[in-house]
Amino acid sequence: MVPKLHAQWQGLDFAGLFARNAAFINTDSQNSILDPDGVLSQERIWDGARKQGGSLANILRLAGACRALAMPFMWLRYDRFIGEKEPTTVMDEAQYHYWNQDYRGDRARKDWEAELVGEVKDIMEPDDITLVYPGWSIFVATPLRRWLAQWGTRTLIVSGYHTDWCVEMATRSARDLGYQPVVIGDACGSTQPLHDQTLTQINDCYAPVLSTNAALEALGRARLVSTD
Repeated sequence: MVPKLHAQWQGLDFAGLFARNAAFINTDSQNSILDPDGVLSQERIWDGARKQGGSLANILRLAGACRALAMPFMWLRYDRFIGEKEPTTVMDEAQYHYWNQDYRGDRARKDWEAELVGEVKDIMEPDDITLVYPGWSIFVATPLRRWLAQWGTRTLIVSGYHTDWCVEMATRSARDLGYQPVVIGDACGSTQPLHDQTLTQINDCYAPVLSTNAALEALGRARLVSTD
């Protein structure tokens, strides 16, 4: 459930924020989470994600509205299985060993886990950027900030998975770095009750949380602002 917009954000002009210097940022719309055969299938985040009002369906709706404003797009992917970062500390080694001890996939299978799902690939355009991030934050050990600077981005329209991991971390890091993140709550997904709890935490502390419908309405008004 998307929380009611906190009073501290009520004075924000979302259409104005979205009209200029905004980018679409999505985390982890990938096979490991959204395919029934993915390594995280037991979380069942994929179940209902493609139905009307589901998280993936809302991501696709949101993407269409952002396309209409010619925003830059960033699709970020997390390789749970080490990916670009080999363990460098004893803590890394302990955690990755625990995660991988029962996993029998080869490198090709691991690469598949981190691939974007077909529905996202179908709507991608040649200028879209996709990056694998190796840490907890999308800003660490990636060129994301360089891309945002090149685009002149200040506002980040954030969606994706998991709400309580990468979405929250991206939002908190973005605020610390001086960006203006807006989280689209029902275009995010995680297990319950963590999904709802994290959206409330984000909305109360770090950034406004909007529903997809509210974001689409603001994006529609932003198209009028951007043509003034």
